[in-house]
Amino acid sequence: MIVVRCTDPLLRNAISRAASVEEDVITDADLAIEALHGGFARLVVRAGGYLAAKPIDDTPLLDLDDATLRRWEVERRSEEMPLPKPEFLTRRLQALLERAPGSATWVDTALADLSRAAGARLPLPLRSFARRVLEFPTRYTSLHAVADACGLSRGALKARFRRRGLASPSVYLRWFRLMAAAEVLSDRSVTVATAAHRVGFTSDGNLCRTMAALAQMTPTEVRNVHGWNRLLITFAWAHLTPGALDAWTQVGQLFQRRAA
Repeated sequence: MIVVRCTDPLLRNAISRAASVEEDVITDADLAIEALHGGFARLVVRAGGYLAAKPIDDTPLLDLDDATLRRWEVERRSEEMPLPKPEFLTRRLQALLERAPGSATWVDTALADLSRAAGARLPLPLRSFARRVLEFPTRYTSLHAVADACGLSRGALKARFRRRGLASPSVYLRWFRLMAAAEVLSDRSVTVATAAHRVGFTSDGNLCRTMAALAQMTPTEVRNVHGWNRLLITFAWAHLTPGALDAWTQVGQLFQRRAA
């Protein structure tokens, strides 16, 4: 997830186009604040008046100051056949985002672990779904939120999965939220109630019931590596079979980028 702190709509849209289709780009100001407090952003991009704002914890930061943007515009205009500004900005930002600071996040590690549990590389639509929920679990607490991000109704989203023989998207949503909870619980100083709140469950009891129903595990059991692996293997055996992974390749692009 990339959180954008910028008021220029042209620049916000360019960042959205430059980012990987696999990840969320949060440009709305209110949602950005929620993402920084309730999510796991891999990068914050700041520009304009936000440059003077207080740094965001230890999340890697990419500042686009006015001098850089002016230099880019001079370089664009100096070309023999200048590209349209939106396309030029997108190309420059693609190069910057690929070299953005920061190492692999826990979400990258979790997706790699899940791929090993499934015994195959996860299809792009599945990775896109998983990454969004894992990085911003307090946003994707319901199928309605997922469907809205896909530009579909809940019924249409369910039908897309049903036509391909997949379990309901709500099943995958619940599993990914459990994975996010397990990551928070890996810190043994965090209580179950705190972990539940951190990832958007209404209560610790709700988290416990969901974990018991889906994985036949307790929050205490997922706090260590053995429990984490058991959680992933249970999920993979039930819903990431070779047939399910093949069906996921046919789902198509799920998530839409809206103009900022």
